Amino acid sequence: MPAAATFGRALRLACWNALLLMAGLALIVIVGEVWIRLTTPFMTEGKTFTFVPKVGVLYEPHTEVRVTNRIDFWSASRANRWGFLDREPIGLERAAESCHVAMIGDSFVAAEHVPVSGKFHVRLEELAARQLPHLDITTSAFGIAETGQIAQIPYYDEFARHLRPKLVVLVFVRNDFRDNVPLNPAKLRRHVSAQRGGDGGLILRPPDPDYEFPEPGIARRLMNVARISWFAQWVDAKMDSTMGRLWRDPPEPVGLRDVQDFTGFALDRFKERADRDGASLAILASHTMRRGEDGLFERLSVMAGERGIPVIGQHDHILRRGGSHKDARWTHDHHWSPAGHQWAAEALLEYLKQNQDVCG
Repeated sequence: MPAAATFGRALRLACWNALLLMAGLALIVIVGEVWIRLTTPFMTEGKTFTFVPKVGVLYEPHTEVRVTNRIDFWSASRANRWGFLDREPIGLERAAESCHVAMIGDSFVAAEHVPVSGKFHVRLEELAARQLPHLDITTSAFGIAETGQIAQIPYYDEFARHLRPKLVVLVFVRNDFRDNVPLNPAKLRRHVSAQRGGDGGLILRPPDPDYEFPEPGIARRLMNVARISWFAQWVDAKMDSTMGRLWRDPPEPVGLRDVQDFTGFALDRFKERADRDGASLAILASHTMRRGEDGLFERLSVMAGERGIPVIGQHDHILRRGGSHKDARWTHDHHWSPAGHQWAAEALLEYLKQNQDVCG
């Protein structure tokens, strides 16, 4: 057989093999796309935020918030009229006649990852109705992601205070020390922060009254186009969870003095408000505070103890229940799983059982 004919035949076979390979890959993608769309509630997240003067960024009231990591959870909840992911605010008269407990925190309190009915403050209310009915416990939650206790001060001033809570619970997670220190210019504009005055002391700084939500950049627009394929999003989520993002920036260093000063400043402001309004103040330290050996839980306990603020440790409660930290969070996300919310509720219930006088 002439060399040219041999070469032509080999070329044709290579082309057919390439076509068959591409057809096989296309079939896998099509089957995967159909399977994902049939078995998955949704793959595109949806959140709408609004800017409230003196408070900062909150959820747009009465809008749906859809959140998923495309592997573990698909959660849809609705913001209430105050702009938080919770039930509609309890009536002021009902709140005043009950032992109302207000939860204040960041994404662990916003808890986008579970339905409102599964959130720890709702579970606490249900547990208390069965085990502590004489206390008449009611609850509410005020949480926005990427905030520390300083940014959360107006959540109490503008909202929670009006419910006259008997107990205010600050939910503390390990990144709160960092979030209280003003490093990110964008966060400074959209939330309340603190800054050093001329004498070195700290003063509150309101959010930027001219804050406008940034337009999505070209990378975000391209990502939105790529999200047309649910199968591609699922593959990307799996790769992200197993390999991580190589381009993820390391956190900015924060000095120990700043950590102590800014977080202590926030705790002092909350203590002043609670004392003024006749409320008790407590801290729920999430299980994340005991992750690693950096002593964050011990540091928080010392700072709280100096101010007479009790610390409720979710970590210790989980161990007493024979649970594991890995079960308190989602497999591919660090936020509380349904078990984590349940254990947070139980830890608070135990505190209420031992300190029933907070209900007056």
